Amino acid sequence: MFNLTSIDMFSSFGAFATTSTASINNNNNTQSLNDTSVCHPLLLAQGNKSELGLCDDYPSSRVIAAIVLMVHTCLLIASFGGLAYKLVKLSKNRGGSSQQKVNFLTLARNPALIVIGCSVGYACTFVMCTRILIGRKIYPCFIFTLIYFFCIPWIAGTTILRFIRLIVLSWLNSVKVRIGKRELSHVTEKDMSSNRSSSISMSSGSTALTRGNSSTGNIRLEDIFKLSEQPRKSKETDVAASNDAPEEDDIILKKDTLLQSFEKGRLIDLLRFLVSSKFIYLFYGIIAFIHVSIYLIIGGIDYYNFVNGIKISSTNRRQAFVVDTYIFSPGGCGTGTYNTNIFISFLAVYASFAVLFATIALLMKKDIWFVKIEIWFLSFNWVFFALLYGIPSMFSQITTLVDYYFPWVMTILFGCISDLFMSCFVPVFIYQRVGKENHNREIELTSSNNPEKDNAIRKILTNAKWNSLFLQFSEKSFSSEDVMMWHAVEQFKKVTSEKLRIELFLKICDTYLRIGAPLELNIPRKEFGVPEIMSLHSSLRASRRHSSNKGNSPTIIVPSVPSTTTTPTNVVPQLFRNEPVVASNNVTTTTSVITSRNCSSPNIIPPNIFDRVQQCCEHNMIDNYTRFGLVYSKQLSSELNIVSTF
Repeated sequence: MFNLTSIDMFSSFGAFATTSTASINNNNNTQSLNDTSVCHPLLLAQGNKSELGLCDDYPSSRVIAAIVLMVHTCLLIASFGGLAYKLVKLSKNRGGSSQQKVNFLTLARNPALIVIGCSVGYACTFVMCTRILIGRKIYPCFIFTLIYFFCIPWIAGTTILRFIRLIVLSWLNSVKVRIGKRELSHVTEKDMSSNRSSSISMSSGSTALTRGNSSTGNIRLEDIFKLSEQPRKSKETDVAASNDAPEEDDIILKKDTLLQSFEKGRLIDLLRFLVSSKFIYLFYGIIAFIHVSIYLIIGGIDYYNFVNGIKISSTNRRQAFVVDTYIFSPGGCGTGTYNTNIFISFLAVYASFAVLFATIALLMKKDIWFVKIEIWFLSFNWVFFALLYGIPSMFSQITTLVDYYFPWVMTILFGCISDLFMSCFVPVFIYQRVGKENHNREIELTSSNNPEKDNAIRKILTNAKWNSLFLQFSEKSFSSEDVMMWHAVEQFKKVTSEKLRIELFLKICDTYLRIGAPLELNIPRKEFGVPEIMSLHSSLRASRRHSSNKGNSPTIIVPSVPSTTTTPTNVVPQLFRNEPVVASNNVTTTTSVITSRNCSSPNIIPPNIFDRVQQCCEHNMIDNYTRFGLVYSKQLSSELNIVSTF
């Protein structure tokens, strides 16, 4: 196309190779002003000059940089503004008794990761575009090289962190499901054991509980709670009764194995930390510390070489970090061979980790929040734009000619914009929808308390076939603890044995309601009476410890209101709505549903104590139910008469 005799346009391979033998023999001044490895002869013929390893940009490059910066800025403001609005809207619309924490933005995704990941991409766009708008020859070198050194760690690190989060979320969910199923199976076994032993209790003519065989080596449940005022039988009767019903004791007091204890303790805590915002901040903090240290060390070495004239005396002026200047320079600079080598080294290290975690993430189950699809789209996005930038940059015609008409770094910035669009804009404005219509649907789904007309979620949960499908579907939502808790409460309500109900009450509190519990529910604790429930839990635990130390049957320690205050009228009815509460003004009272061992009609824990928590679990399932309904809308309509409103 061009009639050039002194330069073969296809003779050089690489951005920094010289294109003719004559140019190497030029003196330093001529090479600095007419370097064909920096400026294409066509640009030099038009009056441009090479300086600091750079050529002059044409107006078209500034226009393109301005457009890209404007688009990225507008998209960032819209995405972050929408994210803040949706988070506030979710909190307000679903506050109080209908608060919902399960959604596209705060469970499957982490707002901190969204904000930081998109911000670092925008930082790259801002610096690269303003460098072109201001002028490459005068833009501060220390700012440009800092972003140059951080571009790969930031972008690749964010991608790796997304892979890690998907892997850990899937792992954490599988552990939760395993724990929940194990605890629920214990509940069923205990209930069956209670039914098997009921005939023995009735035939004995007494409700007194006896001690078990001392050879078991465990503290018996009978030694902890005694729910009848009748005197104990003789020692011979006690031994006979305990030998008749060993299965119930063994099942109720069955201890977790070492692996099960590790799962419920340290493993759960570790996995929760890995998906928390603290780990995200720590991850970026470590990356920042490592690469700032590298930047300062290399910058110091480069400054020493510049001051001592080592760079100027070099036969090849481009064999440096930056050309004809130093990294900490307040003026402009062009990248040298050493900088390019560092860039490639960073890319190789982070790419190897990305491939490793991507391979593991590929084995994870598909989730209902589109997280896996999103991550794979973003991975393909970066692979595509990295190749689009890297392969053409190996040809000098791109770096010495095209780059000054169309800045080739824009291919990377297009990847940053695409990343922002998919990781923030789409989840905020397409996936997560909040509004009056959505809020009304939540009320409709969960407002019915009439057993003859159950709400849609309850219909699914109480149907054997659909409950199994919904539970499997919930395993893909990373929030299966709500379904597990709901079923545990249903099993708790069916228990008729008071001592067994106490045992299950403690088990449910330790598994779902205690702060730091393995399947701790993400619910507003005060609004749903959790502090009052846990107060009863603490009292029962204290009674057990007291009994264990004394070696006799304890009197239940009943939580009471301090004598200086009156009983709150809005606490007890919420916690035990169907139980009578006797209270007088300005008098110290206790909850009447909790009785000591000397009461003739023991009713320590009412069956409906978890009703409000169970209702909150149903609210937390709404987004999960919505996704479930989209998949099975026709079958739900025909089999359960659930009309699709999705």
